[in-house]
Order: sequence, then C-alpha cells, then structure tokens
Amino acid sequence: MDKGGLGLLATLYQYISVSRDYVAQVWKPHLRFRCSSEDSITLLLQYLQQSFILSYIHAIRVVIMSEFTTFTEGEFYEGHFDSRAYVKSFYSCSSGHADEKNYLTFVLRCLSRVFSAGKRSLSIESLSLTVLFFLNNFDTDVCFKGEHKGKRLIDVGSGPSIHSVLSACEHYDEIVLSDFANNNRREIEKWLKNQEGSLDWKPILQYVCELEGKSLSDLEATLKQRVKKVLKCDVRLENPFYPHTLEPADCVITSLCLEAACKDIQTYCRALHGLTELLRPGGLLVMIGVLGESFYKVDEQLFSCLRLSRDGIEEALRGLGLSIQEFNILPAEDRENNSVSDFEAIFHLVARKPSE
Repeated sequence: MDKGGLGLLATLYQYISVSRDYVAQVWKPHLRFRCSSEDSITLLLQYLQQSFILSYIHAIRVVIMSEFTTFTEGEFYEGHFDSRAYVKSFYSCSSGHADEKNYLTFVLRCLSRVFSAGKRSLSIESLSLTVLFFLNNFDTDVCFKGEHKGKRLIDVGSGPSIHSVLSACEHYDEIVLSDFANNNRREIEKWLKNQEGSLDWKPILQYVCELEGKSLSDLEATLKQRVKKVLKCDVRLENPFYPHTLEPADCVITSLCLEAACKDIQTYCRALHGLTELLRPGGLLVMIGVLGESFYKVDEQLFSCLRLSRDGIEEALRGLGLSIQEFNILPAEDRENNSVSDFEAIFHLVARKPSE
C-alpha cells in the first residue's frame, strides 16, 4: 500500500474516534429532551456511534481492497504467505487472535460436537459459550449427534494447520491433509515427523483434550498415525488433487479455504462441486468459513477474500444436491477494533451428499 493509501486509512481511523466524541457531545443534549432516562440516552448514543463506526469500516474496506489489482489466489500465497506467522497469530491459544474474539474456540467446539459429542465435561465457561452458540443459529434438531465415523477423511486446504481434524482423527482410519502452498505442506510434514523447529500445537491439542476427556499424547499419536498423505491441492481444478485421483471419502472437511482461493462466486460454486465429487454417496461435508469478509492480514501482508453470504452458500450447496444438516453462525464482536480481518461472522456447517 502506498503512502497515500496509508494516509487515507489513518484519516479514516481518526474519523472513527472523532465520530464517537461528536455523537456524545452534540447528540446527547438533544436526546435529553426526548428520553425519560439516562439508560435510554446511553442506548441511543451507542446505536448512533455504532452507525458512524460501521460507515467508516465500509470506507476502510473499500480503500484496502482498492490496493488489490488482482485477487490474491494460490500463486500469490506461494511467495507471500508466512506459515509460521499465521499460526503464531491465529493458533497460539485456543481462543485464536485477540481481535477475533473466540473465533477458534467456536470452531474447535463445533468440530468436537460433530465428531465426539457426549465425551466432554462442560465447565462454567463452556456452558456459557454453548448457550451463546445456541443463540446464534444452531439447528437444534441435529445438535449433539456427533461421532460420525468412516474409513477415509480428506481435509481440503489445511494451510499449515492440523486443528480441523483433531476431533475427527480417531473416527477415521485414513486422513489426507492438503494445501496449495508448498510451505504450508512442509510445516505439516515437519510436525508429523517430529522434526526440530516444527510448529507448536500443544495449546490447541490441550484444549481439544479437555473438551473430550482425552490424553494429549494419545491424541497427538493418533493423528500422526492416521494421516497417510499430505498432498498439493488446487480447489479451482475440477479434480482438486490432479494428477492424483483419490478414492471417495466418507468425510471432507474444508476450513477458511474456498473464500480465500476463489475470486468470484462462479469459481466458488465450481470448487464446491469439486469437493462433493471427493465424497462417496451419503458422505459428509464439514465446512468452516467466514461471512462478509473481503480481506485478512498475516504479519502486515494483506490477502483478499471472497465475500460470502449464508443465502449464497446454502443456494450453492442445495444446487449440488446436498442436504444441509446444520448451519451455525457466530457473529463478529467489536468489528471496529479488529485489525486483522473484516469478517461479519464465522460459520460452521454440516451437509450430506445424497445416497445413490
């Protein structure tokens, strides 16, 4: 980003701060004539301040995205994505990045519920978070079924991470991890082989173990034993693993991949079709993603993202014949103070391919 763009961003952030003061100083005297209590005044002020702030967030998004002359597809990741900085920023603890307010906790708990329901003991913190999830669009008809099992699981677009398959690994005999970027695959291989300098996944492993009543050493050993391949994938291809042809899987997981890899909704729908082709009839598709995100940042490097909506995702899945079993949403908190992304919500969904 050039100096002009940075200057404009600085000005917009300054306006956010000024707008808060403006609302408080200018509007509060007028509201006193129209509201019967201080509580009513406070609520109205907060609403007005939020409206100002969201307007400036939209302007900031426009400025940032204007810096991308092209969508940052897979080829850009090869030379610009810092795998270790990514894990350090977003996976160093179970809650994830501080600016994203329990994003990772939401994801880990959703995955645990899908694959290992009923094995955990809930703490007071866990109970309150579970209640929050229910308030944010859990499909209560299918909650807590858990323990999906099978022979083969494929994780499409793993990045340098293993978190997506921790709860699932003991329920599948063979696991394939994958990513487009060579460096991401190397980091996974280093961890699987216990090589010196490999990434530290103990905080995330420990959290999942506490959820599910498992031993950290047993969970780590199980995952390393069950992962059979780490392959290059490109979700833009009809066969994401070309030139390899994989046997149909009982479960396909993808997390934060498609919206980062697909420049438009047509490419996104084709990628979804490619994922469903990896599934056996009756197989399970588990997706983690973000709604309304146009960018995210890793160690000051910006990456573009396809803005998605729940309606658009549901339409695409149903168009492919999948039945959506649950679609869970956690809205973003404190968006004006998120320095690493602009997502509106995190989603987790489970869909099933029709049986033949």
